Amino acid sequence: MNIVEEAFSRLFPEAAFTYAAHLRYSGRFKPYNATVRKAGSALYFNLSRSWKGTSDEIVIGLIQHLLVKILRKEKFFLAAAKNSAKGKIVSLNMQLYDDFIKGISEVAEVDDGGSDERLESSFNRVNEKYFFSLIEKPNLQWGSGSFRKLASYDYHTNAVIVSSLFSDAPEHLLDYLVYHELLHKKLKFSSSGNGRAVHHSSEFRALEQNFDGSNTIEDELNAFIRGMTFFRKRSIKNRSFKRAFNWRKLLLLR
Repeated sequence: MNIVEEAFSRLFPEAAFTYAAHLRYSGRFKPYNATVRKAGSALYFNLSRSWKGTSDEIVIGLIQHLLVKILRKEKFFLAAAKNSAKGKIVSLNMQLYDDFIKGISEVAEVDDGGSDERLESSFNRVNEKYFFSLIEKPNLQWGSGSFRKLASYDYHTNAVIVSSLFSDAPEHLLDYLVYHELLHKKLKFSSSGNGRAVHHSSEFRALEQNFDGSNTIEDELNAFIRGMTFFRKRSIKNRSFKRAFNWRKLLLLR
């Protein structure tokens, strides 16, 4: 029995495993990332090479999370969910995996000399004001100039990543994004039992409101993004403007 079939049988002991499972390790992923794809009766699992050497019990938990994500519409899944507590599919292995991922951020290497000065200053302000300087500094990085993903916290690499659109944004907007992501670092996440992690719990939403001006900050972010979107569209359409200014450089799209 391979590890995928083992993960399935532990999660759905009453169901027959009728899939052709393919598992490979790839160097293209960030540490401890993984994906799953279903094509007919075949399941394709791609795992980061960093999973090699990790305990099989934890990898089984990872695969179970992926199985729940990809098979949640199957009849046996719906039957198992109906018969389980609160309609959730969870297992000890999935909990082991969650604890492992949460723990990675605590031991991930932090590049003390590699942080951008503006991100570093924002972190220090936010940490002192809202966390009593008790949050250990994560890796601080500018991401691509995304309009959709303004910021994120990567548990695997212990990194707060902010869209480079905000490299010249008003200080309080940048601080809010950093604050939001540090809440993720502080509170971690929980499993919903349907293949998705719950990152924005009621506790998270309550703490979000502690940020100064939280009642208007969303409107300010939307206005800032709309302004940047308009600027980019104008710069693309106007050729003379494009020759005078490098809009990719101005937006720091890197």
